[in-house]
Amino acid sequence: MNTLLAFGPFQLLTHERRLLREGQQLLLGARAFDVLLALVNHAGQMVSKDQLFDWVWPGRVVEENNLQVHVSTLRKLLGTQWIATVPGRGYRFTGQVLRDAPTAQASSTLPLQASSRHSIAVLPFANTSGDVGQEYFSDGIAEDVISHLTRSSWLLVVARNSSFTYRSSPASPVQICNELEARYLVTGSVRRAGNRLRVNADLVDGQSGQTLWTQRFDSELPDLFTLQEQIANSIVSAIEPVALRSEEKRALHLAEHSGADVQHWELLMQARWHFWRSTREHLTSSEQLLVQALARKERDGASLSLLAFVHMSRVWAGWAESSKGSLQEALSCAMRAVALDEQDSFAHFTLGTALSCVGKMSQAIAELEQALRIYPQAAAAAGELGRLLAFSGRSDEAHEYALQAIDASPHDPHRSLWIRTRAIGCFVAGQYEEGARFAMQAVAQRPDWFFNHLALAACHALAGHLPQAQAAVQAALQGGSYGLKTLRIGHPFVREEDFQRFVQALASAGWQSN
Repeated sequence: MNTLLAFGPFQLLTHERRLLREGQQLLLGARAFDVLLALVNHAGQMVSKDQLFDWVWPGRVVEENNLQVHVSTLRKLLGTQWIATVPGRGYRFTGQVLRDAPTAQASSTLPLQASSRHSIAVLPFANTSGDVGQEYFSDGIAEDVISHLTRSSWLLVVARNSSFTYRSSPASPVQICNELEARYLVTGSVRRAGNRLRVNADLVDGQSGQTLWTQRFDSELPDLFTLQEQIANSIVSAIEPVALRSEEKRALHLAEHSGADVQHWELLMQARWHFWRSTREHLTSSEQLLVQALARKERDGASLSLLAFVHMSRVWAGWAESSKGSLQEALSCAMRAVALDEQDSFAHFTLGTALSCVGKMSQAIAELEQALRIYPQAAAAAGELGRLLAFSGRSDEAHEYALQAIDASPHDPHRSLWIRTRAIGCFVAGQYEEGARFAMQAVAQRPDWFFNHLALAACHALAGHLPQAQAAVQAALQGGSYGLKTLRIGHPFVREEDFQRFVQALASAGWQSN
């Protein structure tokens, strides 16, 4: 596995995804880096445009102009002598490349962006039906999983041409991951019997060989291709949060047991782990780790987006020294993340959330809709869109998006938020008993999130359950006071009468604004 590729005064650190010139880091976008890495690994060879599209934009339809723009960027940064155009065919890297390891060259089909620790390979699903004619369907599911995963902002995906060479391979998952330079492996099988279909899928850790997630899908066959899409969507929605939780644990273990300097990805995963703990101290730790991550990789949308959420979380919790200042920081981080990659679904999700905090609800909803257009499996974006629709008084739509998020990612750390959205939707619609039921479910999942208790208190109060409402208010205030201005930011009701009804319900249960 080549970790350093050198040519002239330049060095490519493949695992860290950094380009250096005489030891100084150069700023380079993610796609341009992937184009350069592909060309450098095939130095002296003609690399066709189709190959570059397969490796850098696997599973996506991209205009040729996009490739030309990235090649132009590389020539401006490196100098024109390194990349030659083969008219009508592709490009050739003309420099001599020195490699720091005597291992084999990367194969011509390996998508080289997958050298990151958070890369994932999808093998062709085994056709166990006993009918070779059904192989197109099992391949179709695997191809759909690859196509959908490539839209994830967090995972890098090995291209089909590489992973499908392991069809029926006797190699172990660990060996396959080593050879494909992937951290995780998705495997599966498809069995069709009469009018019934069974699909099994597994997510395997490429280092330990441990199965992290497994699921079985049983269905009738009314529409084969619609069913194929549904199954692929379910697999993809489950894989991303499981893989990220695994990465968080691995990064935390590294921080606790290694004195070595950790890299950008580990810092980002540690920051995610602290962020989800949600206390004041954990948010501070998350911010510190993100600052370190951005020092190593300044132009990283994922780090900027998470930092935006740290700033917003402080405001929602009433811990920010200046709510206005923190929200401006959050908005700035989110806008920078979108500017770095307009196809980054998580960045649009973040920007939509930040816009809702500064009262720009219509723009916020538009950003979340864009996030879902880019990555329909983005459960967090669907859940957040549901939240904003609930506060906008569009309760029926809010329930639909919350259910979409819950169904897509039932073990997601956001799940409590999505259930709370259903409580808010019921509150706005005047369905207080039903709202209290959903709010209790949200509290049961995350009793440490005070806003779950506030939703429960408001619904109980207006349902006439004053003792329960008072108890919920007391639980919400255990973490400290929560003023009216902060309440409005965290509860962006579009209609003033809805907000006043919420405030009055809380006040009747003992909450006092300050």
